[in-house]
This record gives sequence, C-alpha cells and structure tokens, in this order.
Amino acid sequence: MLLIIFLVLVLAVFQAFLPGKYLVDQVGPESQMGPRDNLPPPTPKLSRAQNALRNFHETLPVFVTLSVLSIVLGEQEWLSLLGAWLFLIGRVGHVVCYLKALSPWRSVAFMTALIGLLLMAIPLIPHIWA
Repeated sequence: MLLIIFLVLVLAVFQAFLPGKYLVDQVGPESQMGPRDNLPPPTPKLSRAQNALRNFHETLPVFVTLSVLSIVLGEQEWLSLLGAWLFLIGRVGHVVCYLKALSPWRSVAFMTALIGLLLMAIPLIPHIWA
C-alpha cells in the first residue's frame, strides 16, 4: 500500500506542476515569475490542467484517508490493493483524458478511480461496528 500511496503522491506533484508549465508556455517565464496581476485568460490547455488538478484535489484526501485506515487497521488485502491500483490508474487516465479533451473517456477514467475508492472502503466497513 505504501508504494501506491507514494505513486499517487508523485502524480499529485506532477499534476501540480502542469498548470505552471502551461502558464509559462502562454505568457513566458518572466510574467509567470512576477506577481501575475495582469494575466490573459488561460488557454484551453492551461484551463484543463487547472481543472484536472482541482478535481484531483477533491479525491486525494479520500484516497489518503482510506489508505492510512487500511494500513492502521491491517486491511491491506487484495481488495484494498486492487482498489488503490484502480484509483491510481483511473487518476492517471483522468489527467491524460482531461488534457487531451477525450470525452467520454475522461468520465470512464474518473469512474475507474471512484470504483477503486469504493473497493478500498469495503474492507473497512466491519471496523465501523468493532
């Protein structure tokens, strides 16, 4: 589980740098390093990268919470691991599909990640009543 958590966090760092990269492409490094008070409207690629990052930030706390609970409660069996891998694969697919404007594949990737979270939660349910 720790490997998957690490890989998801690597994805988070990668996604955090994407909007900056597209902003530099749009306005140049001098404007990007300044106060950014008078930036032009974002390009479609920059806007997609920002949206994908915001969307990732919505699901990352749920993933981290479920992962830590799986470790603490000793629920790192096949279902939890499968769910974590599905989450990672779905989130990688989601950012790729978001950046390339691939519909409906972006939704398919999001649902893959969501199913992964549900699979991670299932083994934790008995601990609610313990």
